[in-house]
Amino acid sequence: MTSMRKNTPKFMLVALAGLALVCGMAIAASAQTARRVKHAPLGDTTPAGRMAILQEYLQYPPESVPIDATYWDLLHPWSVSTTTQTMIPAQTILQVQALEKSGLSQEAAVQQARALMPSSLPTYQFEMNKTILAGTQDQLQARLTITGAPGFQVNKAELIGSREFGSTDLGAVPFSCDDASSVCTFQWQAPSADKKYWGSLRLQVTVTVDGFKDPFVIHQSFYASPTVAAKFTGQFQDKIANGSLVIDAGVDVQTHMACSVSANLYSADSGTPLQHAERQMVIDPSMKTITFTFFGKIFRDYGDQGAFRVQDLQARCQNLPYPAEWFVDRDAHRAEWEAFQKNPPAFNEPTRIYFEYNSFTYTTQNYTLSAFSNADWQSPEKTAMWEAYTKATATVAGAAAGTQ
Repeated sequence: MTSMRKNTPKFMLVALAGLALVCGMAIAASAQTARRVKHAPLGDTTPAGRMAILQEYLQYPPESVPIDATYWDLLHPWSVSTTTQTMIPAQTILQVQALEKSGLSQEAAVQQARALMPSSLPTYQFEMNKTILAGTQDQLQARLTITGAPGFQVNKAELIGSREFGSTDLGAVPFSCDDASSVCTFQWQAPSADKKYWGSLRLQVTVTVDGFKDPFVIHQSFYASPTVAAKFTGQFQDKIANGSLVIDAGVDVQTHMACSVSANLYSADSGTPLQHAERQMVIDPSMKTITFTFFGKIFRDYGDQGAFRVQDLQARCQNLPYPAEWFVDRDAHRAEWEAFQKNPPAFNEPTRIYFEYNSFTYTTQNYTLSAFSNADWQSPEKTAMWEAYTKATATVAGAAAGTQ
């Protein structure tokens, strides 16, 4: 968990086509039932069946897709779901590290140390309000729950940075615990835009669990981008262009770089998620707006009309030691890219940087269904993709016939 018609790298379009072949294409849901993006069955793997799925998929452009409430990753762009983990004693971790240093493989070291572990261990889970922080005003809130233990005490909470990009010890993390519920909450936000707070960080908590002699050290990772590439301003305009809904979002850009920008569209009346728009582009300080296009045929196929609400705006940008244009269209800059790879400069920064976090929403005017086009997506990329697939299918079919 990215208009793309002009700027999308060919490898991305091919990947999207491959995804369509596996997952199928969303089809229209009845207006009388809950909206559901339905996927084609995987049973028909014949060339004709796969071509039918691809043809269905290519009705819509890759940068505008129908969604429903089950698309968790797209609807929560600042979060990654966390899972329950087994708590490993700190002493066991030290044993594994020592065994590895003595020459054992990691697998052998783990197996040997596991024999000395208690037969039953407690588990833990961090519930995160978000796992991506963008800007110095964005705050992390992590809620720790431990199960399978009569009680526990948090001895220390600290932030561990990336050894690759700077200091690993980034200081203590404030926390509070509720003895009645046996839940502890941790809060942190970047105290400055210093680069040491940038990249993949780790909340590290030392815990003493009742009934266990040794303490446990548990972790939860998240990503921080205290320095931002730009920000959305909260200014919006909407209109119909070529039969699709176009929303211009105001931006304040500081840096020239390649970004993937995204937003979700909801029904303003019911709150139902309708479309996800994502495009790859080069941003520049000269820009005042970024345009999101929500494709007309999706409205027509799903019967979506009325007022709409755009929200969940996010931009993930590439912090790279070479021009942004090379990343967006590597084929057009292949010679420069190959020359660059022969003598790349030293580069010691994370490659991901975000727009400042925002919670902006914008509600459009009312639109009737007839305002939207019922035409399929058309573009040179679509034509090339279809021709490449039909050619490949014919080649495979010919080879199969030759072996009979």
